[in-house]
Amino acid sequence: MLLYLSSNENIELFDFLIEENGMLVEKLSGEFLLKKFVVHDMRNLSHFSYIAIDLEAIKDSIEDIIEGIKAFKTMYDARIILFTEKTDVEYLNKIIDEANIYNIVSGKTIDKIQKEIRICLGEQGMSKHYAKMAVNLGYDENQGIDNNSNLPLAREKPIKQFDTKNIKIIVSGVMNRIGTTTTAMNLAVFLSELGARASYTEGNGSNHLSTIHSHFFFNNPITNAYFTGGKVDYYFQGNIPIDNYNFNIIDIGVLTSKNLKVTEIGDINILCAGSKPYELSYMNEALKMIKEIDKFNIILPLESKEYIDKIDGLKDLNIHFARYSPLLFDKIINAEVWESILFDYS
Repeated sequence: MLLYLSSNENIELFDFLIEENGMLVEKLSGEFLLKKFVVHDMRNLSHFSYIAIDLEAIKDSIEDIIEGIKAFKTMYDARIILFTEKTDVEYLNKIIDEANIYNIVSGKTIDKIQKEIRICLGEQGMSKHYAKMAVNLGYDENQGIDNNSNLPLAREKPIKQFDTKNIKIIVSGVMNRIGTTTTAMNLAVFLSELGARASYTEGNGSNHLSTIHSHFFFNNPITNAYFTGGKVDYYFQGNIPIDNYNFNIIDIGVLTSKNLKVTEIGDINILCAGSKPYELSYMNEALKMIKEIDKFNIILPLESKEYIDKIDGLKDLNIHFARYSPLLFDKIINAEVWESILFDYS
């Protein structure tokens, strides 16, 4: 059952659910002070699974809206869904970050609005990543939703003509499970979508590529120690192709004194690091190893940008801040990072 606090103009927004899946929708229309409503007026809401709020109907300050949401979450388990068609983007980011509300309907067309409502009502709800991307990048009605990933599909970039040949990009990490393989594959897919011929090479002993093939590309044959997935060719056992590619992305796993020499063949070197306290010691060891190597690109989590000045040893380094990518083949989430790193080749 869903309770909907609505402005008069958006009163019918959730009505399609009644016909589509028989959901019971109770509506209250008008203007509301959310903080006061939560504290004084809400009674016996345990039977509602969802509380949908049209922010056009809410007359609180942004601070009181956040306080009201936080208060509600301490008292009830119902999922909050916000309809935010005309709400300022800065306010929406504040709500996402401070109230930890991700079920946000920000579409501008009926089809997009209904798609986002369905996601919000799904088992997992809307991911923070989807909410951030939709709110900040303004996906329009001509874009779809990747039903397998709960992410907006990327806005297509124009296909480029690349004259470069076999530019080697070495991707390493300061430790295990720091996102090295995801970074390398995201980059390969990004390049291929721009029109580049890109290859990925598993240059470490993890054998993740075999698992990835069996999970995602089991219908694609392995021939001559490689297979094609989408627009990228994936190579096993450290095989680096020498012909027909603009970019070779080589995933060497954890950077060690043994594989450090491989970075010498890199036209571009990328080091994936973390900023949690237990990760910093690994990063410091890796930085010692690469201190004589020019133009190493260090990738840190976007969240660390706020306190980067407090981390020792990063002055004068080429730092990039990347969003967390839960998907191996996400071509859009860190597009700005890849464009910055590849500036000389674009």
